[in-house]
Order: sequence, then C-alpha cells, then structure tokens
Amino acid sequence: MMPFINSIRPVALYLLVLISGIYAGLHFSGMINPLVFGIINAKGDLMNSVDWAKSWQITDGFMRVRMEVFGPIILFGYIIALLLFINKWRTPIFWLILAALGLFIADVMLTGNQQIPINRYIETLDFQHLTAEQVAKINEMHPQVIKNFQSREWFSILGFVLVALTPFVSIRHDSTVQK
Repeated sequence: MMPFINSIRPVALYLLVLISGIYAGLHFSGMINPLVFGIINAKGDLMNSVDWAKSWQITDGFMRVRMEVFGPIILFGYIIALLLFINKWRTPIFWLILAALGLFIADVMLTGNQQIPINRYIETLDFQHLTAEQVAKINEMHPQVIKNFQSREWFSILGFVLVALTPFVSIRHDSTVQK
C-alpha cells in the first residue's frame, strides 16, 4: 500500500498546486484590476455604491454558481493531500499544506459570515425602485465588500504560495533523508 501512496502523493500535490493557483489567480486578477470585482469603473474611478451594487448583483449570480462547485473541489484537494501526508506529519510539507488549508478555511469563514449576507441583501434589490434607506445600506456595505475582498485576496494568494512551496520542500526533505 505504501508504494501506491508514495506514487500518488506527487499527483495530489500538483493537483493542489493547480487548483489553489487557479483560485489565487482569480483573486490576484481582482487585486491587479479592481474592475474585475466592480470596485472601480472603466475610467479607473471608484464606483459609486449603487452602480457597484448593480454590477455586483450580476457578478455574484455568476460567481456563486461556480464557487458552489469549485469551493468543495479546493477543500477536497486539501483534505486528500493531508490524508496522503498524515503519516509524514513531522515534515514541513504536511505543515505547509495544513497552514494553507487554514487560510482557505479563514477565507470560507469570512465569506460565510460577512460577504454572503451582503450578497443575499443585494440579490433582493430592485434597482429601478430603490428607497433612500436601501441606498444608505448599499453605501454602508460597499466599503465592507472592498475590505472583505482584500482579505480574501491575501488568504488565497498566501495559501497558494504555501502550497507552491511543497514540491520544493518535498524534494529537499527527500534528498536529505536519503543521505
């Protein structure tokens, strides 16, 4: 059984690098180009909150469907990798994967506790008939969304960096063990 596990460990690691890289890349694109998440308009100015909310209603509808599929795939990738390395828990590779999983869980918790309630509120809005109270609430939410995405960008990018280090730590650790 060990030779089989030893042969699939690198595959699991590279798949984890790939899926965490895609996720980090999505967030990196939002960091490099804030237009991606509707933070700025095409002129480069900060969007007013109502225009942002209109844009976000569409973006969230698009992203929610994809993240309901992609989120569990990412989590499954971390769990599989950790299970494959559980008997190597004293190695740096195990702790790098565990730390990256912690960052992903922090991202999910932030999203669930702060971003999803905002998204659900925005889903309910009819932008043809906004009340002054709704506009005030949108104005209050907009800076929080920017802050949420800044945190999520760093969680995903740092998680990817940790996962991306694992093949190098693994190679280095394996070569020192064999000597």
